[in-house]
Amino acid sequence: MNPIARKATIRFPLFWQFMLAMSVLVCLTTASVWVYVTYHLNDILTKQADIYATALTQQAANSAAELVMANDQIALVSMLDNLVGHTKSLEKISVFNHQNQLLSRASQDGSGLQSRDYQADILYHGVVAGRIEVSIDHGIITQSIQQLLTILSIITLTATLLAILIAVVIAQSLSAPLKHLQKVAQVVADGELNPLLPDNRNDEVGDLILSFKKMLKSLRDKESIEHKFSSYISKDIAKDILADLGRDKKPLKTVNGSVLFVDIVGFTQLCETQSANEIADILNQYYFLLHQAAKMYRGSVDNYIGDGGMLTFGVHKNDQKHAINAVCAAQIFIRLTDIMNSQRTEKKLIPLQFRLGIHSGELLAGTIGSSERMQFSISGDTVNLASRLCELATPGQLLISEATYCHSSCEGLLITNMPLALSVKGKSNTTTTYQVKGLAAKFNRLLMQQEAEMLAMDAHE
Repeated sequence: MNPIARKATIRFPLFWQFMLAMSVLVCLTTASVWVYVTYHLNDILTKQADIYATALTQQAANSAAELVMANDQIALVSMLDNLVGHTKSLEKISVFNHQNQLLSRASQDGSGLQSRDYQADILYHGVVAGRIEVSIDHGIITQSIQQLLTILSIITLTATLLAILIAVVIAQSLSAPLKHLQKVAQVVADGELNPLLPDNRNDEVGDLILSFKKMLKSLRDKESIEHKFSSYISKDIAKDILADLGRDKKPLKTVNGSVLFVDIVGFTQLCETQSANEIADILNQYYFLLHQAAKMYRGSVDNYIGDGGMLTFGVHKNDQKHAINAVCAAQIFIRLTDIMNSQRTEKKLIPLQFRLGIHSGELLAGTIGSSERMQFSISGDTVNLASRLCELATPGQLLISEATYCHSSCEGLLITNMPLALSVKGKSNTTTTYQVKGLAAKFNRLLMQQEAEMLAMDAHE
């Protein structure tokens, strides 16, 4: 595996990135301060100890000058004992005359491991009367330094832990809304356009949340437009058009599909005997059944032409079984209209009759028209022949072309009358047609099930 590709797959969450950066920064900072303070504190205290010891030695030399000259041993011993007794760090003090003879000495118990010696001349009116030697225990200084370092270490550790805790809070504050937005993005990808977003913030994360809200509003607006658009034209056509909003128009393309035409027999006479509202109710129910039949078999209602409807299969969706799906949609429509007519008869209304025609072949699909007025259109000889077959069908009859009958998806599945050659308007030769009487047993069972579902849905509504 490529090392670069492997590196790219390693996930390092933002929370831990921030935590690591803050922890390293805090640790380096506190460690630097600790080392700096430790070094300088030791140096300062050592210098102060030397100054103190030198001053103490000089003061003792000054105090012993008269006693040495007077050779007052008792007073000299008393002075040295007093100094040793009142100075904890003073381990030993010795007084010598000018002949380097020991006159007096005083001492106290000490470790002697960290003692340092200091000496000074005993002067009397500018004359050297002797010298004094002092041993100072620096262990007390070292102990003080260790105590200070312990306190400093505690303070440093506390500050580090507090800084890390603050870093955790800040990192959580930054990463939590980002994780929330990540989950929201997944929910939106699944189709939910009204997710619960994080609270607004007055920072860059808040700007991201605001941008996300604007994006969701745009998506909801697009979905609303698509939904409204698909109420006036086929949903599949609406999706096709909205998917190419960047283009001036959807280009024409050649596809293989099937076209089903349906119209109401005697619609003109029906309009003469029924009111406008009754005609509208008939058309609404008729169009509803057409739409349901198309939807069950991956088809689209591409156009309503007065009392006629044009359904296409395999045009907007790739469908290798467009021919059998068109026939099944026609069969379920016939079954549903039979039920509709039974209901109309019970209500003493005139039953409706329909004729249907199907042809399969090449179709030209796309946008036609000018820049001021365009229309998505399905055209070609396949459309024309399907329309002619619908006109030639008798009431309640489904007439299909030989191309539909011989399509691979229909092989052995159709129950038809003997082929019939008909003269079709606009065609120089006769056209072989078949009247569909039914479908194979497994398809009939499916149609019965779908019919029951439609009845249940209609009763529920």
